[in-house]
Amino acid sequence: MSGRGRGGRRASQPPPGWQPPERLPDGGCRTEVVFYEEQSGKSHVLNFSSFPAPLAMQQWMAALVATRCGARGGSKRLATAKRYHWTLHRFMTVLSEADRVPSMPSELAPAHFQIFRDQYEDHPTTLRTYLMSLRRLMRASEELTEEARRDLLRTRLPTAVPETRVVAYSDDEWQQIMTALRRDVRTSRDRIRAGARLLERSRGGELTPGSKEEALGRMLEEFAATGDLPRNASGALRDEVARLGGAMAITGMLSLTRDECTAFALLLSALTAENFGTVKAWPAVHTRPDGGVAPQAVALVEETKPRRGPDREHMIAALEDLPASLCNLVDSEDIERRLFHSPLRVYQLLLELTQTARRLSNETSAFISYSPKRRGAFARDMWNAEVHVKHWSQTRGFPSLRKAIAGGRPAVQVRRIRQTALELKRRPTAHSRETLRDHYLKRSRTVQEQSRSVVGKALRGQVTKARAAMDIPVFTPDFIARATRNLEEAAVEAGLDAETLKRLLTGEQDTVLAGCVDHLSGPETPPGMSCTASFFACLQCENARALPHQLPVQIAARDRLLATRPNADPATWRAKYQTAVDRLEDILRHYTPAEREQAHAKLTDRQSALIDDLLSGRLDLR
Repeated sequence: MSGRGRGGRRASQPPPGWQPPERLPDGGCRTEVVFYEEQSGKSHVLNFSSFPAPLAMQQWMAALVATRCGARGGSKRLATAKRYHWTLHRFMTVLSEADRVPSMPSELAPAHFQIFRDQYEDHPTTLRTYLMSLRRLMRASEELTEEARRDLLRTRLPTAVPETRVVAYSDDEWQQIMTALRRDVRTSRDRIRAGARLLERSRGGELTPGSKEEALGRMLEEFAATGDLPRNASGALRDEVARLGGAMAITGMLSLTRDECTAFALLLSALTAENFGTVKAWPAVHTRPDGGVAPQAVALVEETKPRRGPDREHMIAALEDLPASLCNLVDSEDIERRLFHSPLRVYQLLLELTQTARRLSNETSAFISYSPKRRGAFARDMWNAEVHVKHWSQTRGFPSLRKAIAGGRPAVQVRRIRQTALELKRRPTAHSRETLRDHYLKRSRTVQEQSRSVVGKALRGQVTKARAAMDIPVFTPDFIARATRNLEEAAVEAGLDAETLKRLLTGEQDTVLAGCVDHLSGPETPPGMSCTASFFACLQCENARALPHQLPVQIAARDRLLATRPNADPATWRAKYQTAVDRLEDILRHYTPAEREQAHAKLTDRQSALIDDLLSGRLDLR
């Protein structure tokens, strides 16, 4: 739908009697396939008659490609159709060299596929590509025997040689590319708007007769009306065209060049994180759900990704006025700043600058450029809906991939542009969250470094927390002796007030396995309420303190917990008691073997009964 109308064009069915284009014309013994590219409207003939195979095999392979590349097939690009054609040609060539060409599809056997695998066993990447194409073409063929189909599908595809990692651009490299793109967009905007104003003045009779400006205005009027410049009878451009600046300069006042269209496509790809191949096929037709009146507008553009399959290839791209990360610029008065951060504004500017070209060429693409010919040429040869990244980058001073050096200007690659945009946005674009996470972000060096930093910080925090929980302060006999001599100094050393330390030393603050500095500030209860945690939890509490008079209970508890291990489920025992045993052993390491032996002999019946109640859970009953 167009953004100008209310609702755009009505959806409609094909006219009566409409038939899809015939892909297997009868004139060529059905060994030719006419491929129609839906987006561009281009057609191309794929001929199978030269294959070293009987006619029945040629016809069968032509039918396979016609089905796969048809309206309900999953392949809609001419390059893909050519790849299928080449794969089948190689398949039949290998079989003919081995003198094992079948006369009809039903004679294809596992041995034929094995011959093909053996031919490329030293080239796993090539074999992988060929087998994937053969599987797509033949898996649904009814002429292929079940045995041959199973053999084609059964084997694991060979491992391809890992491709070079797609690395995002650095901040400096990204800025260099974006600066060049914005310069081209800004230059084309100023030039074409100036040309449109001159054309309007010429039509209004505002230009001085006989002046160069008036002659240029008349030239623009003819171009805007016919799509061409004045020519002689021979078809060559008139001398007047050269005197006024040449064909490129004149037509460029109302149309974009191919390089400028490329700049628009690259900039939109960088702003949206969409695939460049998808962006360059965007149509000019779109819809504005907001009616064009909302302060933060959006345009919906239909796009296609054929590799998603016929049922999922059509998608809608939402072009926002400003992405969410730049909402603070909504009230900005800097028009240039808003333009180059807004996918919607760049798209609208593109449509504005190509409206004359689209009217004259009858094209529907958003990307239309003009290429004047020296001699007479049909109009369709002058209008171009293609973009060329390599030519744009070379003419803007960017090196090729082979010549790029570290620290210099970067090579412009559409895959790296998308990788960089996705790392900046961190939102899935025309793919799932899993694809963003496992494919794009997983291979990112920046994300890996950030992940290591975040994970490392979290792990260090957990280690610190675990060490704090492990280290229950133990008041040794030497400390007790110092506290007996000077309670105030010992309290300062222990980080407690003197009264609390006094109660700990006398056993008034004892729980079962340790002493508690404040039972009204438990980790699991509101402040001011008595702690309700299990007595085993005391061993993990920051309020716990271990004293020498508790050593007999601690030794006995550790021994009885270890005694239950052989008769308990290992996982259950570890979950219930492993932490407590570790904490108790950490306390016991503060004492000498002689001190531990003496304490073990001092265990009273009351303390033993207390441990029994603890292990049986009776102390946890409320």
